[in-house]
Amino acid sequence: MFVQGFGEVLTDILTVNPALADLPSVSSILDTSNYTFQAVTFGKDAGGFVQHAHAVSSTQYVDGESVSGASSYDSGFLNIINYGSDVASGASSYVLSSTYGQFISTYNSVPNDPSPLDTRLERGSTLSTNLSDYQYASALPDSGHYANAILDSQLSAIWNKVGAYAPSGGAIYKLHDKDENLVYSSIVSGVFNKDAIIDKDGFIRVSPSSVSQLQGLSLLSNSNHELGSLVLSSASLGIGPPSGTLAISNRAASGDAVTLVSFGSVKHVGVYCLDLKSMLSSGLIPPFDYDALNNNRKYKLVAKATILDNPLFHRDLVLPGLANWLGTQDTIIALTLDFK
Repeated sequence: MFVQGFGEVLTDILTVNPALADLPSVSSILDTSNYTFQAVTFGKDAGGFVQHAHAVSSTQYVDGESVSGASSYDSGFLNIINYGSDVASGASSYVLSSTYGQFISTYNSVPNDPSPLDTRLERGSTLSTNLSDYQYASALPDSGHYANAILDSQLSAIWNKVGAYAPSGGAIYKLHDKDENLVYSSIVSGVFNKDAIIDKDGFIRVSPSSVSQLQGLSLLSNSNHELGSLVLSSASLGIGPPSGTLAISNRAASGDAVTLVSFGSVKHVGVYCLDLKSMLSSGLIPPFDYDALNNNRKYKLVAKATILDNPLFHRDLVLPGLANWLGTQDTIIALTLDFK
């Protein structure tokens, strides 16, 4: 669904003064790249930001070791309890519905329905209020989508509770059964952070390359994603300018898939253009170079998709399961934008 931000970008395109071309200091405002798709985000239901891997205990590790203070955050370990951990639910899978059922009286797991007036993915607060009594409270994000806390200097120590993307250097992942016994442990490493295509606020860069012509579905998972999400067309699939459509392909690879499902999976996907007026008013003049570690770009939501199913669904009946399966395979989350 396109939202009002897309109309605002179109208005900017139609009303920008062409005379700027004669002023070398600001002529770059007319560059078409300022008005194309620039970023993607993932999000979920507001209630989920205190559930799943976000959940904390003030007295002990999830595995029962009694400690104090920073133990609430499991010392950087990504800990998950699978409340449905039996043979039917999967020996070492994280089954989201088991968490929904365990906390059904207090947890509304349904995401906001999309509205053309949306300016963020989830309209409700996405603040992890279960962390708000601690020293990190003032830095906690409430952006409507997943943050990338490992890059935030104030939150990197508790990235495993804020979410939602694995560090490039790897982190310990621990899966527990419904009785909080350790079932499986592994190392997860993030590709988004390794490729430096995501900033601390969770905006995943759209590849600066021109629109890619897709020759077959198998190419959706090719290595071109290392530059960011891909804008694609495909004559064979009826996606492209003749049909008034484009596709945006997003790869959740390796540890990113593991951490995303651990934090509650993906229920919203957002597409963004640059908020050009906001950046110009703050004194920023294009070209707007991209730097994942110090991204000064500001974005405007222009389209979103909302789903109820789990696109990262996995269920296994034997060990090692989740970490190995998702840790070695890519998951493609793609959406088609219809301009008609």
